[in-house]
Amino acid sequence: MPYNRAMPVYEFHCAKCDERFEIVSSLADRDENAVCPVCGACDVTPVFGGFRVGISRTKLNPGHFERKKGKAPEYKPPAGG
Repeated sequence: MPYNRAMPVYEFHCAKCDERFEIVSSLADRDENAVCPVCGACDVTPVFGGFRVGISRTKLNPGHFERKKGKAPEYKPPAGG
């Protein structure tokens, strides 16, 4: 597998020893690599956490939110909505 590709991090919970752990793996190998590092059990379930998207609401809806210096953002609905 090439080293220049980013690999996702998956978090799991072990049903046997109650450990939470992370693995770095491709999606194709995720289930095969999901083995508890503490007890070695394969009875693990994925844990879904929060994530952050790197886009601001002004880029998502330009002109809908405008901020005047020193004031809170003001919502301006799009034309026709």
